Amino acid sequence: MSLGRASLRVLFRLSVCALVTSQLGCPSDRRPSDDGERERPRRPDSDESAAEVRSGGGYPLEVIDDSGTRHHFGAPPERIVSLVPSATETLLALGIGERLVGRTDYDRLPELRGLPSVGGGLQPNLEVLVALEPDLVIVFEGESDRATGERLRNLGVPHFSIRPDGIADIRTIVERLGRITGTTPAADSLLAGIQGALDDVAARVESRPRRKVVYLMGGEPPWVAGPGTYIHELMVAGGADNVVEDLGGLYGPISLEELLTREVDLILVSEQTGAVPPQLSAVAQARVPGWVEVPGPRLGKAARTLARLVHPEAFR
Repeated sequence: MSLGRASLRVLFRLSVCALVTSQLGCPSDRRPSDDGERERPRRPDSDESAAEVRSGGGYPLEVIDDSGTRHHFGAPPERIVSLVPSATETLLALGIGERLVGRTDYDRLPELRGLPSVGGGLQPNLEVLVALEPDLVIVFEGESDRATGERLRNLGVPHFSIRPDGIADIRTIVERLGRITGTTPAADSLLAGIQGALDDVAARVESRPRRKVVYLMGGEPPWVAGPGTYIHELMVAGGADNVVEDLGGLYGPISLEELLTREVDLILVSEQTGAVPPQLSAVAQARVPGWVEVPGPRLGKAARTLARLVHPEAFR
C-alpha cells in the first residue's frame, strides 16, 4: 500500500500519542520512509532481552533498547526528555516526574504544562532539546525519524529507543524504564496492576459470545487497526474478534465496499475520527476515548474500557 507523510504522523499518534491531530492515514506492518518501505528494525534477541531484564538491580547496568543497542548506565538519569508521550506517562506513573526537564507539543497532561516544549516527538527542535542538558532522551524506534537519533549520537546526548507496538512491548518498556531510572519496585507494582486488570477482563468476558468488531480511524478510504497492534490485542482481550485480522498489516486502509461485505457487530470509533461514513450507520457504534490509544501505563484501564464497550453486560 502507498504510505506518505500523513501516514507517518498518524503512526506516531496511534503508536505513541493519541493526541496528534494530523492528517489521517496509517502504516502497514513495515515501517515507511520517504524513500519507500524498509524492513522492520531488528529487535533484541528474545533470550538476550529476557536475560538483561531479569538481571539484578543496581548500577552500573546494561539495558538493550528496541533498536538492539546495548546501553551502559552508571547511575540513574536525573534530567530526562521523553519524545514518546506513552513513555512520558510511564515516567510519571513511576513517580519521577520531577526528573522530566522537557516535553513535546503532544504532552498535554496538567503536570507537564510548566515544562518547555521541544516541539514534535518526531524531528524535535534539537537546539531547544540540547539546551535542556538532558542526560537521557527517550526516542521512538522507527524509520519515520532516523535523523533525530543520529544527531543526538553525534552530539553525544544519550538516547534510548522504544517501540510500543503491542502489549508485550509495553510491559518490557515499563520494566526497562524502571531499571534505568532505579524505580524497579514502582515498575513491578505498575505491571502487577496492569496484569490484575487484564486478568479481571479475561474473567469477565470468558463465557461471553465473541463479538465481531472493527476499530475505525477515519480517512478516505477508512483506516483500521490490524493484527499485531496494541488496539487489536486490546480488542481480543476484551472478547472481540477483529474482522480485519486477515489484512496482515499493523494499520491500513480498507474500502467501504470491502468493509460492508464483512459481518460486523460493532464499530469502535476513535475519538480522533470525524463523522463515520453514512454507509456504516446501520452498524452499532461506540466512541473510544483518545487516551486509550496511548500504549503506556493506562494499559489496564484501556483494556477495561474497550471490554466494557464490547461487552457492557459483563460490567454491570
